Amino acid sequence: MKQNKKMLVVAVAAILLVCAITAIGVNSKKHDIQPQKTKPVDENITHVTTETTTEAPTTKRFNSDDKLIALTFDDGPYSPVTERILDVLEKNNSVATFFVVGDRVDTYQKSLKRAFDLGCQIGSHTYSHTYLKSSTSDEVIKSEIDKSLSAIKNITGEDVIIMRPPGGFCNERISLPEIMWSVDSLDWKNRNADKNYNNVMNNVYDGCIVLMHDLYPATADAVERIVPQLIADGYKLVTVSELMEARGITMEAGKSYNSAKPVVEETTSEATSTTSTVSTEYTPDTVE
Repeated sequence: MKQNKKMLVVAVAAILLVCAITAIGVNSKKHDIQPQKTKPVDENITHVTTETTTEAPTTKRFNSDDKLIALTFDDGPYSPVTERILDVLEKNNSVATFFVVGDRVDTYQKSLKRAFDLGCQIGSHTYSHTYLKSSTSDEVIKSEIDKSLSAIKNITGEDVIIMRPPGGFCNERISLPEIMWSVDSLDWKNRNADKNYNNVMNNVYDGCIVLMHDLYPATADAVERIVPQLIADGYKLVTVSELMEARGITMEAGKSYNSAKPVVEETTSEATSTTSTVSTEYTPDTVE
């Protein structure tokens, strides 16, 4: 009897032990974290990653049938005036062309860089505002142009492709297209915002190039009125190069251009050129 009892106890204990082990195994399986199955990598497949960019696509500011005007400013930069003009252009989503004097760009480089960053065109007005007359030596012409181009590129990082000869003295020996004007604000003479405004608004037309100077506060006063009024009248303000491109004109070094009228009756675009004469000679004040 005692032996049978011992065997019964051992059997019960064995059964309980098996049940305990089974329960532990089942419980552990409930909490197992199964690894996610992955597909094998095929080394023959080229994996392409798509990079996103915030850079907007380059688009033109104008259509071929738009009324276009190129506002241009000489003798700067001069921050107290240039910045006010840039404020107006930026506010009205417009651009202009600045013909800068090379020996001024380092002093007012922030204004020059801002103009460039806003999409304005930067042209040369020589390095020291020298009149490049027919009697001027080749050495002086080359020095005045080259030094100005270098000074500008040091700020903008871009090559200069147009220039305006000081005093309107065109010269075939100049190594860039020479941009003259067809509407003169006479701001250098008037120093009066109302006269500047009237001289521009009474004479503008599709394809004209307007001459102003970013040296005088009265010029900035006039620009604050001129720009929104031109836009209200249906004009779009573009750079000189954009104006020429829109009218199918390819500018050439040593030749001068003072307007770019639209195509008329299936004829080619008209670019009004000037000879080596002085349209409006002036002696600008030195503003420091």
